[in-house]
Amino acid sequence: IYAAPPWQQGKGGKKKVRPNSSGGSLDYPTMNLQDIKELHEIVLNNLASEKHNVFMWCINKYLVDAQKMMEELGYTLHARIVWNKNTGMCPAYTVRFQTEYLLWFYKKGHMILPRKEAQGKYGDIMTETVKRHSQKPECAYQMLEDMFPAANKLELFARNKRNGWDCWGNEVE
Repeated sequence: IYAAPPWQQGKGGKKKVRPNSSGGSLDYPTMNLQDIKELHEIVLNNLASEKHNVFMWCINKYLVDAQKMMEELGYTLHARIVWNKNTGMCPAYTVRFQTEYLLWFYKKGHMILPRKEAQGKYGDIMTETVKRHSQKPECAYQMLEDMFPAANKLELFARNKRNGWDCWGNEVE
């Protein structure tokens, strides 16, 4: 399972340095934490007896909540893979937020291990420049496809179809 939940957040206010920024809501519908949890619970309950991993995208603001939510669903955090976006926003003119996290969760006794040739091949930091807002890096898909070539793959909150994946999302035909 590969998921990029639409975490509830805003764009931030309009700034002199960003005159084209409208502030307010994002360009797509978001979900609160409880709704995200309930949707994951429905999907994951159908996999209760099968070996599977959950890879969930998370922004810094929801890092603790995402881990807690998955623990409540019976999952253990295996790794935090950091995406260095090379760019980022600088809220309140403090530090630039240029990372996002791909959290790898598993259920004890049900983890799928990467194929032997891919074990240790990837680090916990990936670097790829952002292409558009909320679009995830191509290198993450490639890593998962290389690590788990025989596994069935489901992308929750997908925006596009991807060859070899089942894709579910409100922007996918």
